[in-house]
Amino acid sequence: MDKKEISKKVCEILESVLGIEVSVDADISQQGCERWSSLAHIDIVMSIEEEFNVKFSESELHEITSQKKLIEKITEHLR
Repeated sequence: MDKKEISKKVCEILESVLGIEVSVDADISQQGCERWSSLAHIDIVMSIEEEFNVKFSESELHEITSQKKLIEKITEHLR
């Protein structure tokens, strides 16, 4: 799976969980999006882990607070 496909899937998951439109070129973050609550964060992480068959470490959970970071970490795990 290439980065473009990963980005598209991440957008779909963010849109589904947050209920907002997310562009592939955007960088939605937990800090900048009021809908990205701690509960939404759990939903996002669980959806990402299920979709890509990856498991994030506890330290990674604290790092992946933006669309860009999600894509980076997924890419690292899929290598």
